[in-house]
Amino acid sequence: MDLRYVRYAMAIARAGSLRRAAAALHIAQPTLSEQLRALEKEIGVELFSRSSSGVQLTEAGEAFLAQATVAVDAFERAVAAARSTGRDTRLGMADGLADVAARVLSQLHGLRLRVAPMSTAEQIVSIVDGTLQAGLGYAPGSLPRGVARMLVHRFPVRALVHRDHALAGAEAVSLADLAAEPLVMPESDAVAGARRFLEGFVRHRLHPRLGPAAATHDLAVTMVERGAGYTLCVHEGTPVPDGLVLLPIKEDVPPLEVVFLWNRQADIPELVSAARHVARTG
Repeated sequence: MDLRYVRYAMAIARAGSLRRAAAALHIAQPTLSEQLRALEKEIGVELFSRSSSGVQLTEAGEAFLAQATVAVDAFERAVAAARSTGRDTRLGMADGLADVAARVLSQLHGLRLRVAPMSTAEQIVSIVDGTLQAGLGYAPGSLPRGVARMLVHRFPVRALVHRDHALAGAEAVSLADLAAEPLVMPESDAVAGARRFLEGFVRHRLHPRLGPAAATHDLAVTMVERGAGYTLCVHEGTPVPDGLVLLPIKEDVPPLEVVFLWNRQADIPELVSAARHVARTG
């Protein structure tokens, strides 16, 4: 029996219609109908009753999918276990989160772990295909089935300026103060919080002055040190050179959210526990 057909039947049951299931699976509806008929023929019973309003599980379909769901989950766990055998556990780390990763690593004892720098989006793809067991990234809008998330920390968005800058002596700066200054933006997804910050300018009918782009969060800090402008999203765990100053923002800016992502089928209880400890302790 082709396991894909079983997964298709599960998707149809969740969607309640062939059309919605086909859209969710990114396949043509006639193809999905044909594969469902092939599965029903192989089993020898009808799994769904069809009507103009959609499809509904038959009694036989409910019995089949109850057991099939357990079997598919067990299969996915087996695949994850096989892929992880004899290999180090891999933890993805988004740009700018080295200090958070260090705090997670400090809670681990004896676990063979490799930290792989990659964006949050790359982490999600790698977690789904099993080449990565977990990751630290910036809160994504949505996640595919099988990927879990845990909020690890919220960092306030602050401005980083040179100590000789005219704003450096202020206790806090406003969006209006910063609008005329060149903003150095990291090109990585460390810019996630900065994008929210830019929305603040728009809400206040201000037009931020964009300065040069930086490939990474750390390079943005270096460019500020060299006088290229100011940058954002530098949190309290990031080492700041002596010649720079962190300034709070007067307006209410959404915080930068850091999340721990992992494959629900991966056997990594110690790593999940370490991330949970960091989340609890802030």
